[in-house]
Order: sequence, then C-alpha cells, then structure tokens
Amino acid sequence: MVSAKEIRERAWEKLGEGNWLKAVGAFGIYWLMGTVAAQLMFRVGVATGGIEVMSIDEFFRRFGESLGQMGIAMPQNLPSDVMACTFPVTKPYFQAIQFVATTFLDGVFAAGWAVFTVSVMRIGANALQVFSGFSRFSAMGWLMLVRTARIVLWSLLLVVPGFVACYSYRMSFFLKADHPEWSAARVLAESKRMMSGHKWRLACLDASFVGWWLLVLVTFGMAILVAGPYMGVTYAAFYEDLLDRE
Repeated sequence: MVSAKEIRERAWEKLGEGNWLKAVGAFGIYWLMGTVAAQLMFRVGVATGGIEVMSIDEFFRRFGESLGQMGIAMPQNLPSDVMACTFPVTKPYFQAIQFVATTFLDGVFAAGWAVFTVSVMRIGANALQVFSGFSRFSAMGWLMLVRTARIVLWSLLLVVPGFVACYSYRMSFFLKADHPEWSAARVLAESKRMMSGHKWRLACLDASFVGWWLLVLVTFGMAILVAGPYMGVTYAAFYEDLLDRE
C-alpha cells in the first residue's frame, strides 16, 4: 500500500517539473477569490443592516442586561480607547444567508482548485484553471451545499459520524472535475465508495502535514504560499492513487 510519504513525494516531484510557479500563482488566485468574496459579503451585510459595526461600549450598553442574565459582566475600568474599539455583530438571519452564500461560493472556488491540482498530476496545468468552476457555477455551488448539509446532519448525531462523512466526501470535487455531468448525489455516492477502506490513509496524510502547518504559524502565514500548493497537489496525488487502484 502506498504510504503518505510516497504520496507526498509524487506530488513534490510533479511540482518540480516546472509547476511550482504555476501552483503558487494558482493558489494565490484561489486565496484571493475567497478573500474578495468574504469582503463583499461583509459589505453587503453592513449595507443591508445584517451586520452592525459597534464599539465595545455600545455593545454592552445594548446587550448588557441580557449578558448579565447569562452571568457575563461588563469589564470594569477599561481605557476609553479600548471601549471605543469596534467589531462586527452579525444578526442571526444574516448569519444563515452568509453561511449559505459562502458555502456556495466555496464550492465554485474548490472546483477550480481541484481542476488545477489534478492537471498538475497529469498532462499539464495552467494557473487560470482555478477559474474553471465558474463555467459550472450553479452545479459546483450546489455540490458544496449538499456535501456540507450531509456532513452537518451526520455531525448532529455524534462527532464520529460527522468525521466519517467528512472523509467519505473528500474526493467529491476531484470526481466532479473528471465527471462534470454527474449529479451531486452521484458524485457524493462515488466519493463514499472510493474512500471505503481509505479514510485512515487520508487521515494519516492529513497528519503528516502538521510540520507544514507549524511552519505557516511561525512565518505568520507566509509559508502558506508553498504549503498550500504542496498540500493541494498532494491530495490530487491521493485521488490519482485511488483511481490507479481501480
């Protein structure tokens, strides 16, 4: 059985075949799209009143009584400049809208990233492939919504079923990249079938990146420009290994 180390080596080798700059560029676009989407959602929330930006002082004046009933007391003798610091407060209805919209867009972005990383493992990649999810905008967004809903529902039962569901559906966007005509239900069913007997392998692969995540932390996020592409292509290599087994 191919180990996590061998999977990582395959990905590193493919990146070394003239794909590093492409991968860094593609990951940068992928990250930027997510950042822009989050900012747009925030601005829409502020413009529509779904998100209020208020100071700490205003927050405790408005909600102090309710917080007191829950045993949360207002901090005493805080400096005025601290009390004037602002933060966003999202209303419950907008939290639901934000969750659905963000999840939908995450599916579109994830689809493009999956297409790119699989291309690195195969015949050749182009950084602009990260935009390919937009060509099937509704299908990719719907897939992410359905996948997330299933994971959340399983998680409501117990932590373990939710964890299993998460790993069962990890190959969904790679499969959708290869089979854009498949429905969300078929993609998720096929991902679950492919991952049968391989969830622990993928969990071990996830764990093998702990050192990379620590590097990201100590470099204040800068190392993600290397770690992100490397991990993305490694998961594509894992997907390719599953296909080889079939």
